[in-house]
Amino acid sequence: MDIATIWDAANSRGDWAVPAAAGFMRDGAGQPVIGADGFAVGASPVQATGLVAGSDIQTAVLISLFTDAAAGPDDVIPDGTDDPRGWWADPTIGSKLWLLARAKRTPQNLQLAIAYIRQALGWLTADGAASAIDVTAEWQAGGRLAGRIVVSHPTGTTAVPFDYAWKDLA
Repeated sequence: MDIATIWDAANSRGDWAVPAAAGFMRDGAGQPVIGADGFAVGASPVQATGLVAGSDIQTAVLISLFTDAAAGPDDVIPDGTDDPRGWWADPTIGSKLWLLARAKRTPQNLQLAIAYIRQALGWLTADGAASAIDVTAEWQAGGRLAGRIVVSHPTGTTAVPFDYAWKDLA
């Protein structure tokens, strides 16, 4: 398993955990929340994660990329509305790729897409779930943005291919 999604019932919060870093999360009394198996102390893997252990990094990458982050005050919203999207509780979660839904296939927009991808995945390195993230992307036939993300972490690397349906105006 790459990382675990755990639920800390004592503190009513969910979080990501790197199994190799057992004991790094502690409750209010200073006791470890995550055991050596990478799961919440005193819980089975199913109770602790609510998910089947497996491609946790890939799942985290896909959720990060294809969940809409809120537009900033200077962003142009492609559908002409004033709906910034995003999650009200934390507008930074997700990516701003949706802002490029009607963008032309230009080198500048490709670089902007790569920047949005890196921004959306930055939390993986900040939280210690990854040591490095490498992003490559290109325009493909049919108006698609496609690429590959390689996430390096303590147990190896995980490659996540992606392609994003683009409503190309060019």
